[in-house]
Amino acid sequence: MPTATPPEVRKARAFLRSQNVTTKEIPPRKFANSAKELNKGFRELLRYIMKLRGGGQNQAAERRANIAETVRKD
Repeated sequence: MPTATPPEVRKARAFLRSQNVTTKEIPPRKFANSAKELNKGFRELLRYIMKLRGGGQNQAAERRANIAETVRKD
């Protein structure tokens, strides 16, 4: 698992603060490590996290479809 460097963690903290996300909601170190591991930018990772957390109309059906699709591939 790749570990984020201190400058990456500082950038993650600054990004989260600029998006009005508290460090209690999403710890900057974990956020930076996740972005590095997934090879995604902070903005893209945050959108994905918020989509998972936020829910919304029809999201449960979408999750079931994604899970079913993933199971079929394996």
